[in-house]
Amino acid sequence: MPGLETRGNAPAIELPRAVALTLPAPPDAPADEAGLVLKLPEPHRENAAGDASACQWPIAFMSRENFRKGEYLFRMGDVAEKLFYIAKGVIRLPELNRFVKAGQVIGEMGIFAPDKQRIASAMAEEDVEAFTMGRDEVRRFMSRDPGMAIDLIQLSIKRLIENLKVETEARERINSELRIARDIQTTMVPRTFPPFPGRKEFDIFAMMEPAKEVGGDLYDFFLVDQNRLCILVGDVSGKGVPAALFMAISKTLLKSEAMRGYKAGEILARVNNLLCPDNPNCMFVTVYCLILNTETGETECCSGGHNRPLLRTNDGVVEYLDAPPGFVLGFQENFSFESRTIHLKPGEMIFLYTDGVTEAQNARLELFSDKRLKACISALRDRELREIIEGVKQEIALHAQTEPQSDDITMLAVKYNGPPNIG
Repeated sequence: MPGLETRGNAPAIELPRAVALTLPAPPDAPADEAGLVLKLPEPHRENAAGDASACQWPIAFMSRENFRKGEYLFRMGDVAEKLFYIAKGVIRLPELNRFVKAGQVIGEMGIFAPDKQRIASAMAEEDVEAFTMGRDEVRRFMSRDPGMAIDLIQLSIKRLIENLKVETEARERINSELRIARDIQTTMVPRTFPPFPGRKEFDIFAMMEPAKEVGGDLYDFFLVDQNRLCILVGDVSGKGVPAALFMAISKTLLKSEAMRGYKAGEILARVNNLLCPDNPNCMFVTVYCLILNTETGETECCSGGHNRPLLRTNDGVVEYLDAPPGFVLGFQENFSFESRTIHLKPGEMIFLYTDGVTEAQNARLELFSDKRLKACISALRDRELREIIEGVKQEIALHAQTEPQSDDITMLAVKYNGPPNIG
């Protein structure tokens, strides 16, 4: 049969030598006499795995395709059906931040990939002329030319190693930036305890533990004036960097409005109206705001859709503090927030937290729960504030065991000691 030669009992493909093709390749890349196979500059054989130009590409059996600048040859996740020899132009691989120049091959990794999907996109950085060969044609040609098969496989292995190196470096860079972001976020909340060494009217302690490098929980406390202490605990919807950014904005606005001297309900209402207009992603934050009069123990309580705090009274009773539930901030403008006023007696304590505490799960998907938190605070009611919070943290860890933390955890406890003249 014309074009076939017989090897044993099986016919083998014989390349026709009468096909004329002018190969659009770099000027110093000679073609064979019949223009069938592109012969790029030959490196030493031991370097074949490191350079696509070590292969001889059968251009006469490849299809010519042209791509305009900005056009995709393929996208990540596409079915890998062919490889591309780049005759003219430059290709950019956006996910890997790499470029492929004329004389190189791309797409061969998809040919060998078990799932037959592209692991990166390829976009024409300028007008590109390429020659392509489908999966089946590549395999048939490789069966005739084992040398080409070895070169392609070695090239694919090298590319895979290079891609893994790039991805590892990118991941390390991102992790480094997230660690820096976590450090910055940590400095945004008070970390020095006791925070007001000269003030004996109250004790306060808090901790925050993000589920990821950065999180969306917040807490803050500061003196509005000589006799009023404002305390805030909040939880932004979502996790990670977007939640952390929204947390930073929310915390800044809350403190700014509180320092103007508004009551708790007015603080939440004003911040809510500031967050709503420029919030295209519909993010929101739950907030609980306390304003403690350090002379009288009078405490204004206002909830913006947040978990109810626990109150420990002097007779040892631990109960959830009822207040109008309110609504989350950042979702609906012009919401009116109602407050409740209670009178703390010297020695009484309020414990605030986010839902990462009560919703901590174990392997059986059982929640830590409001009930268990209340029992835990009851058992620790006579301890110092730091010990109470550390004790709750240990109970959460005991409950979750090997289950990873799924949500940010924040706890804050404040104890009223009474005015300075009371022992």
